[in-house]
Amino acid sequence: MPRLAFTEYDAYAETVRDVSVRMRMCSRQVSKWTMQFAAVGALAVQNGCEGGGSIAEGVDGRDAWSFYPQSHPGRANGHDLNEDEVFAVPPGGEFCLVCKPSHEWISVHIPPRLLFPPALESESASCASARLLKPPPQVTRRFKSLAHRVLATTESHPRLLDCPVAVDSCQDELLAAAQGLFTSCQPFDGGHFDRWRGITKSILELAMSDPDRSLSITELAQQAGVPERTFRNAFHRSYGIPPQDYLRIQRLYEARHLLRESCHDRTTVTMIAFGLGSWDLGRFAGRYFTLFGERPSETLRKDVVNRRHTQPPGGRNGVTE
Repeated sequence: MPRLAFTEYDAYAETVRDVSVRMRMCSRQVSKWTMQFAAVGALAVQNGCEGGGSIAEGVDGRDAWSFYPQSHPGRANGHDLNEDEVFAVPPGGEFCLVCKPSHEWISVHIPPRLLFPPALESESASCASARLLKPPPQVTRRFKSLAHRVLATTESHPRLLDCPVAVDSCQDELLAAAQGLFTSCQPFDGGHFDRWRGITKSILELAMSDPDRSLSITELAQQAGVPERTFRNAFHRSYGIPPQDYLRIQRLYEARHLLRESCHDRTTVTMIAFGLGSWDLGRFAGRYFTLFGERPSETLRKDVVNRRHTQPPGGRNGVTE
């Protein structure tokens, strides 16, 4: 399919396929995101380019292993992930991927029956959990280069996908490259990740259920029955940022949702900000603009326009091809 370009992050995030995922920006450098996708036989390849940092949390949503290399260092299920490594998630596996700067990522989804044929059944059993693959750098670079070439060729020559012989050849090459990634793999300590996730989820529920949004980090840790140091470490290991920064992003997203769902003649930015515990309106507006690239008042007015016009200027949901 052609590469899609977006000026709105949420519209871009909605195009991510093959997983059940919740995506949020954690920083914004430029308001530009692109997405490209190709289905080659039983395999699926995606390439996303993001104009800022992001947090992606979810579950692999199809009967396939998913491979995620990216262009900049980040975190994968609480572990450091560099550009020469690949994060691999089994079918139904839980994942949390974080990258702070603008970056590019690739995903390749491969059914287990193809990835691990009968001769490799023992390897399939030993790789039944998410893990960090650390092959020689040239092996990772070859895998990423091949995925890019597949996307470029299917975009410039879409008739390739109508030729079974070409599709089989392309699929076989992708399979061989993916199998080569298992040259060296490092299993995760799933117990640590599950514990960190349990702590962060319980803290988030407490913070969002507080009607005044006034609980401090120390108070949240006390109510959750977790030592504050453990609490802070769980957020740092999971997301690479302090808990107060993560909660601030959550509240900005909550404000954006409320602004989009409200009518400007019934609700004001001030009412929404105060309702979320943001008493300093200038600071609230500044942080909102830094993350989303528009003022809160613009979001409120823009969604009134979007409800009146299903095809606003500039393309639906800020999408161009």
